[in-house]
Amino acid sequence: MGFYKHPCGIMSTIAHILQCVSSLIVLGITAWAVRGTKTLTVIFPLVVAVLTPIVYAITLSTSCISRGHRWHVLPLLLTDAVISYLWLTSFIFLALNFNQVSCTVHLWNNETVCSRKYSVEAFSFIAFITTVGAMGFEVLYTYLPMKDTSMQEKENGVTRLDHNLRGAGVMTP
Repeated sequence: MGFYKHPCGIMSTIAHILQCVSSLIVLGITAWAVRGTKTLTVIFPLVVAVLTPIVYAITLSTSCISRGHRWHVLPLLLTDAVISYLWLTSFIFLALNFNQVSCTVHLWNNETVCSRKYSVEAFSFIAFITTVGAMGFEVLYTYLPMKDTSMQEKENGVTRLDHNLRGAGVMTP
């Protein structure tokens, strides 16, 4: 059973979809905010939100091409590790900047934007949590015991190894 048919792979794919949707929401809000405010707090989450779907498209295609190998989950694990720290950093930047200022202060484009501030902060946290969750499912898939297909192939209800050992006289019938 391949990664994308395994329950851990399905859950990881669902987490990646949620992460990409969250990153697109963060992208939209921060792209609106960057028109008037060009601070690190706005630009860093914007860059992370742009990179996330692009990097995952490349990583998932690499993983799908190499799925005949046991290490085909490794690009996903490495990408999740890097992207999770980027999302955590962007969430911290957003939380530090926005939670120190009250909603009466016009921080972005001289408008009161508390709902947008809290939305971008919440969706950056959702992107971080789903990335960590996907990474957890990929690690779980990697460490689950895999059945050896050569040992499990059956002929007439008897495994080939048993059949061979009985034929060689090592095992009694």
